[in-house]
Amino acid sequence: MKETRTGGRSRDLPHPKPVNKIELPTGHRRLRLTLAAVFLMAGAFLIAYSVGKLSSKEPGWSEIQVSSSELNCSGDFVFLYCLGEGETSATEENKEITACYASATEYAFRMFTNDVAYENIRNMYYISRHPNEEMEIDAVLYRAFSLIRESGDRSLYLAPVYEQYNGLFHCTEEYQTVEYDPYRNQKLADYYAAIAGFANDAAMVNIELLGENRICLRVADEYLAFAAENEIESFIDFYWMKNAFIIDYLADEILAAGYSRGCISSVDGFTRNLDRSGERYAFTFYDRVDFLICPVANVQYTGPLAMVYLHDYGLDSGQQYYYAYSGGEIRTPYLDARDGLCKSAVSDLVCHSGEAGCSEILLRMIPVYIADTFRKDAPDRLAEEGIYSIYSEDGRICYNDTGLTLTDLK
Repeated sequence: MKETRTGGRSRDLPHPKPVNKIELPTGHRRLRLTLAAVFLMAGAFLIAYSVGKLSSKEPGWSEIQVSSSELNCSGDFVFLYCLGEGETSATEENKEITACYASATEYAFRMFTNDVAYENIRNMYYISRHPNEEMEIDAVLYRAFSLIRESGDRSLYLAPVYEQYNGLFHCTEEYQTVEYDPYRNQKLADYYAAIAGFANDAAMVNIELLGENRICLRVADEYLAFAAENEIESFIDFYWMKNAFIIDYLADEILAAGYSRGCISSVDGFTRNLDRSGERYAFTFYDRVDFLICPVANVQYTGPLAMVYLHDYGLDSGQQYYYAYSGGEIRTPYLDARDGLCKSAVSDLVCHSGEAGCSEILLRMIPVYIADTFRKDAPDRLAEEGIYSIYSEDGRICYNDTGLTLTDLK
């Protein structure tokens, strides 16, 4: 494990901004951090030079934007691409990439939404509401279910609890939270524990993979009776994990179309850098201590790379999944499948890999991050699988990928 307080600086990268300690409000409002929000909404990884002023029809870095009348998930992502480096003009390349990206974001929304039903489409909404029915589904969803089965993670089956947490995250006054927060309502905690009991028992609820993209969501009679009594309609939901699977699908589609000079990032911490050119990228790593969120390191790297950044505080850009109390307690979407309670072993944890996708990284991170305590041997165990980590411990920045360059901002 390498620990650092200093690091080199590439002249190809902009000088790091002055260190700012940002005091978070202690009122009932959720935590807000403009600097960090910009960091995520800008794609979490700042290109070595400005992209904002470049026209999408001129050579150079440009944001690929979707304009579509169809429901799509592009609002959750920022896709930056360096146009005009091949034989195709920047204008034509932009048109082709935009069409590919638009189609992919529309398709991903249809497949992964748990809120919208489509005629003749067996998406997450349909599957979750048709237990014990054998069906053929899209290969993208089948692969996602396969990865979850391989990992052993049971978070997918906490759908009824996620629905309740969604109510918590949308509370505007603290007195409202007692209806949704299991840490402040023992009856609710017992209810969540009962759902978690079903969720953790494959005999009660499980996605059975039948081969050739055929599945069956098996739900036992006992759980069906419990669901009917408690007005539960949905048995599975990717919820906060959804964009990890979607970004891998988007990246695969873009690469399959022959485009690799870009980087896609989500507002909630998932990034796929597709670039093999040797371009240098950088992002800021933060740390939270009580009410302070501080930029502590500038991290420089080259792609291609998949990266997941989990943090236990809310930001303007991804605010829908967090709630902060006036006393400093924070509720997050990171739920322990064993009891339905939100937990974070450390404030900030970044994991990245040059081989695995975001969904694979996330599934390996979940038992490390969603825990009561952080196991110090966990980063080394992840590294054995080709997944490397960055986190802060006792004021020290710890990382185990020597291919990164870190500059301490403290």
